[in-house]
Amino acid sequence: MGGLKNVYAIGAGMVAAHTNESATSKSVYFAHCTSEMIFITHLLAEEPEKLAGPLLADTYVTLLKGRNAWYGQMLAKGEISRDMGDSISGKGMIQGVSAVGAFYELLSQSSLSVLHPDEKKPVAPVELCPILKTLYKILIIREQPSQAILQALRDETLNDPRERIEIAQSHAFYRPSLLGQP
Repeated sequence: MGGLKNVYAIGAGMVAAHTNESATSKSVYFAHCTSEMIFITHLLAEEPEKLAGPLLADTYVTLLKGRNAWYGQMLAKGEISRDMGDSISGKGMIQGVSAVGAFYELLSQSSLSVLHPDEKKPVAPVELCPILKTLYKILIIREQPSQAILQALRDETLNDPRERIEIAQSHAFYRPSLLGQP
């Protein structure tokens, strides 16, 4: 979960900046991003950690005030730019940016597929992670502005976070081949 919380913390910072710290918007984001995190960990870990107790508390703090959240907030406010790189003076390395690219590429592999809950057809796992896809478009390929994170939350085709968690918990998703294991 460590790398994932940094990915989603950047988006949390963007949501906070674009909504003037709206508690409702941040809670909607939290529900969706944690469901994506649970889904992804069920793909990548044979025995995924439960997002509860100290891990949940650490994730919550990271999403609220960690340096990756700060980075997302400053990007959204226009106080820093992607052109400044991932190493920010006084903050250090912002790991979430490179992790967005790594997780996106990993979950986009053509050899992987999961059944889409609505369309009932196989899709790459990243297709069930709209926040990750949006962060990739904002941070890596730079084809969308940071406000796109809000649109990802408003997308009417967005799956209910509970469905994503149920998919993850009701199927044997673990794919050792994702991480190069036999």
